[in-house]
Amino acid sequence: MNYSLDALWWRLTDPDVRALASVLTAPALWHSGAELGVRELLGDKGFRYLLDLDGNPESLRQYLSAHHPFGNRLGWYAESLLAFWLETAPHTVLLAQNAVVQNEQGQTAGAADFIALVNGQPYHIELTCKYYGSRSGRPSEMIGLNLHDSLPDKAAKLGQQTALLQTEAGQGVLRGLGLQPQQVRAVTVVRGIAFSAAAQPVNQAPLNPYCWHGLYIEDWSEYDFSDGLKRYYALPRMDFLAPARIAENATQGADDIRNLKSGLIAELERRPDGYWHEVKRLMKASC
Repeated sequence: MNYSLDALWWRLTDPDVRALASVLTAPALWHSGAELGVRELLGDKGFRYLLDLDGNPESLRQYLSAHHPFGNRLGWYAESLLAFWLETAPHTVLLAQNAVVQNEQGQTAGAADFIALVNGQPYHIELTCKYYGSRSGRPSEMIGLNLHDSLPDKAAKLGQQTALLQTEAGQGVLRGLGLQPQQVRAVTVVRGIAFSAAAQPVNQAPLNPYCWHGLYIEDWSEYDFSDGLKRYYALPRMDFLAPARIAENATQGADDIRNLKSGLIAELERRPDGYWHEVKRLMKASC
């Protein structure tokens, strides 16, 4: 699936609102078995709320400014976006963020990303946003730009994180928030992109065959730069979440991209609003 072609990206213009929309609506990168559905996360009025935010994003900007600096940590930025949504969306209530669980020895066993009510149902929500690729596209071989970060390891760790509040200490945290532990559902919000040399992602568990998919490249000789009408944008890490929408003077040509040793790159197309919009995402692996 090429999520960058979704009609949503013709409407939203504010960078932070676009990033928030991606956290809320992008397809899961892999199946954890405990996904919080997009429809439930958005709620009945979610799209209208996003459009209203896009027209008046000051409340979101103030919220993010209060949580700066993110220190180039994409995960912190994504967590702040989701926290804003859980605090302000009409169908959600944020009860706790980064709720620390300590064992009997007083040592930290972990922290739950979010504890929240969604349509009145209490949830323990774990969020992750990852960008993995391999030539084969097999999930067992997928790694990030950080070669020590792999899909299998992260999927296994996420399973451990969702079980955190099922421990006796974790249930104590829930009771402290006035919740009955047996009523709290542990769920995940897994976002990101899978990159492979093929046109479509492989249908191999746990990878979601309908995930946002991009092109994996080890050598620029593998990529066709022959269309002189194309423009590109080497994405800074904090711009990974949503499809790029770039002013022409910030776009880059083929020669600029050929000099990149690694990174994520948006292939761009000019649209009637005068901006260059992402139509494809590339991962250049370091070789």
